Amino acid sequence: MEWYRTAQGTTDRITAQPSVSFGDDFASNIAVTINRSMTYQTVLGFGGAFTDSASFVFSKLNSTLQTQVLDMYFSESGLRYNMARLPIGSCDFSLENYNYDNISGDVNLTHFSIDHDRERIIPLIKRALAVRQQWTNDSLNILGSPWSPPGWMKANSNPYCPQGCSNCYLNDASKVSWALYFSKFVTAYEAEGIKIWGITVQNEPEYCPPTYEGMNWSPETERDYIKTYLGPQLKRDHPDLNILIYDHNKDHVVEWAQTVYSDNEAAQYVWGTAVHWYTGDDFPNLNTTHYLFPDKPILASEATEVRESDPKNPDWGKGEHYAHDIMGDMNNWVVGFIDWNLILDMLGGPNHKGPDECEGSDLCGSDSMMLADAANQLVYPQVFYYYVGQISKFVPRGSVRVSNVVSGSSLEAVAFLTPDKQVVVIVMNTGDQPITFKLLDILGSSKRAVKITALAHSIQTFLYY
Repeated sequence: MEWYRTAQGTTDRITAQPSVSFGDDFASNIAVTINRSMTYQTVLGFGGAFTDSASFVFSKLNSTLQTQVLDMYFSESGLRYNMARLPIGSCDFSLENYNYDNISGDVNLTHFSIDHDRERIIPLIKRALAVRQQWTNDSLNILGSPWSPPGWMKANSNPYCPQGCSNCYLNDASKVSWALYFSKFVTAYEAEGIKIWGITVQNEPEYCPPTYEGMNWSPETERDYIKTYLGPQLKRDHPDLNILIYDHNKDHVVEWAQTVYSDNEAAQYVWGTAVHWYTGDDFPNLNTTHYLFPDKPILASEATEVRESDPKNPDWGKGEHYAHDIMGDMNNWVVGFIDWNLILDMLGGPNHKGPDECEGSDLCGSDSMMLADAANQLVYPQVFYYYVGQISKFVPRGSVRVSNVVSGSSLEAVAFLTPDKQVVVIVMNTGDQPITFKLLDILGSSKRAVKITALAHSIQTFLYY
């Protein structure tokens, strides 16, 4: 059995360990039991976000570092990312506010253009695609998400929400135009040779930010917009495009799913539900949502941490947080996980709130798996790069989750069966002491076991047939 480990206090970073072999079952008070006969959801994939800020920071690196970053994410030797998120227009991690048609009253969108993205974002995506094409024919599933329409389409005439949610919504006169805007975005990217796999209706529809882009939807208004405007428009123009609802925190996912999916007219257009992690685990809500609507997959579409105060000596707990969330999500029916910015600067930016409001402040900025010091041409992978990699690198698209049960300890685990029938088991120890456990594999009436020690603050991935 092959296995790989990342562990605090060691040099192990997704590092191969000496192989071990299964033997007969034995008694143990601490066990991780894998039952390959019990299967659950199929995995879609893992990825990060092509934000404007990420593309800007990437553009400041020399060619050697650019190649290194792309390989670390998208190559066979890297994290093997096969998904990505792409803001539709500007978001909080953009250098400035921008959209694709800023001509007020252009209801037919005759001035629509993605020229802004051609400078840095599109070249970055094409390079990521090229890296993947060197080793796989598997697609890069790109999920587009809007933060706000152009201000002229909104009741407050503003891409932000300076008065909160009271008037930060789509105006009635622009409902047709906004649906067309989505369609034109997909068409324009396809003309660049970049296929958009899906879109969410709105990033974080319950939040109305006063200093960056946002727009408010309720479950009912999103439902009605999908069935009357967006769904028919995209079904007509892009019938293979997937629509995802919600795209916000797991605390309210059940309410949103019930509201949209209980309406057959709206549900027919929707592939599934996107969720974020900012209200905490909320894993039971995912389980409830799945059992209410088992034909609608759930995708984790955004996660991030507050900016790292010392990128050269990053917080180990962030890696554990990421792995805990991914493992908990997937043990509760989530099919994939997309991180936020692929790369940021050493201050967790830039963004267009400006240096007085954000850059250098602990109140904003974000962590990223890669933080770059462009002045000295250095890149610092953060701990959660390795923790996510212990999962994404070994769980390809099409893998199926299988039953895992942890007994007798605080270990966390998740397990999969890959398309080529390899078993992948990820086990994490967040405690301060090593834990020795039995890894028990069950297939029908057959049982076999092996003894493993998980070091303190470690994550390990086991591969076997």
